Amino acid sequence: MDSTPSIFYKWGGGIGPDHLTIETAHDEFLVTDDGREIIDAASGAAVVNLGHSAPGLEDAVSDQLADVSYLSLSHFTNEEPERLADQLTERAPGNLNSAFFVTSGSEANESAFKLARAYHRERGNDRKHKVIGRWQSYHGATLGALSASGNTSRRDGYESQLQGWPHVPPAYPYRWEYDGTPEEQAVAAARELETTIKQEGAETIAAFIAEPVSGASIPAAHPHSAYFEEIRRICDEYDVLFIADEIMTGFGRTGPLFAMERFDVVPDILTVGKGLSAGYTPISAALVSDEISAEFDASDPDGGSFAHGHTFAGNPLSAAIASHVVAQYTDDVLETGRERGEQLVDALEPLRDHPIVGDVRHAGAMIGLEFVADRETKQPFDPDLDVNGRVYERAMEQDVYTYPGSGSVDGVAGDHLMLAPPLTVSEASVEAIGEAVVTAVEDVAADLEREGVLETGADSQIETEPDPAD
Repeated sequence: MDSTPSIFYKWGGGIGPDHLTIETAHDEFLVTDDGREIIDAASGAAVVNLGHSAPGLEDAVSDQLADVSYLSLSHFTNEEPERLADQLTERAPGNLNSAFFVTSGSEANESAFKLARAYHRERGNDRKHKVIGRWQSYHGATLGALSASGNTSRRDGYESQLQGWPHVPPAYPYRWEYDGTPEEQAVAAARELETTIKQEGAETIAAFIAEPVSGASIPAAHPHSAYFEEIRRICDEYDVLFIADEIMTGFGRTGPLFAMERFDVVPDILTVGKGLSAGYTPISAALVSDEISAEFDASDPDGGSFAHGHTFAGNPLSAAIASHVVAQYTDDVLETGRERGEQLVDALEPLRDHPIVGDVRHAGAMIGLEFVADRETKQPFDPDLDVNGRVYERAMEQDVYTYPGSGSVDGVAGDHLMLAPPLTVSEASVEAIGEAVVTAVEDVAADLEREGVLETGADSQIETEPDPAD
């Protein structure tokens, strides 16, 4: 009898030789079925912000299971989703005072797109339907979320099913070619949005979506705060809603509870997931401004209806878990995450002058390493060399799991590695992560030299870019 598991895995379907069986997990560690302990330096997919041992969770789950685990929020309510909504809106920036619950990050962004469309329609602007995204962004795997995404490899093969929505260049200071100071460059980059709105026709544009700090497509890339200040101005001028995708960057990942706090700008819709439950249950949400929610006030006989929802959205069990998790994001935990991020950047210091490392950037406990064939010209490696995958494998050999990626430069070329350990990661594990990644990069560079790809004696004294948000 065929022993292949019946599960259809992503990235190819069948189980591959590198699929390890994780039997247990605790703190920042994954434990395989043969007892191997691996440091989870990526929090899965930047999800497990509190590690694999959040205290008190078992009681929260068992208590809710004893009461009620599922309700259809189309007809009933429960104190748990209401409590969670209160927690989120109390801590969200500005007037984001309503929470619409769904189950995944893709669903949260889909909901934001449909809500933007419904909002404009209720106000008599029926032609506003397009969502502008940015290249090298990722907002989800569903067709709407993928239409707004600019991640070429994930869009590949599905273009015929996607909306033909426009995209603007990413907020990518390391590769910007704008003139001036970081602030002037940020404003110039933001004005790409204004140009696109004018070209498409403002009467057709419903929303603009952006990750405040870029996630897995260009890990930890972020602009000077003037970028989002200008984005806010443009959106206001042309009656375009600004959606901040904080699926990956929310809940302390980049320092504050929400990454938009780094820029002191309030979006119209803020989507959250991943860290919302820290991996303990599937749940996500769109946090919505008062101006938008007022158009759908059920107590107003003239209020509109938002005909959208998902079966398991806001179920009491998931809400109770998320409520318990959100309460764990105390000032102390957020500060610990910032400190561990700084410690990890310090541990990676040897790579700042490394011949194949063009940029080391970070925001809180999210770190991005960008690999280049030439530091002076910032020339990326040939994608066929799979530099990011090779670094990942070398780190895994040292029992450190990281998050590799490619396509950051033009959708095809551009190797990088993201590190996003739990905010609660121990100092000892931070040092182990840093040592493993430094060794992995050095080993891969040595292999590339032996293969004749990397010239011996390449200039290693070029300084990396300063943090553009400073």
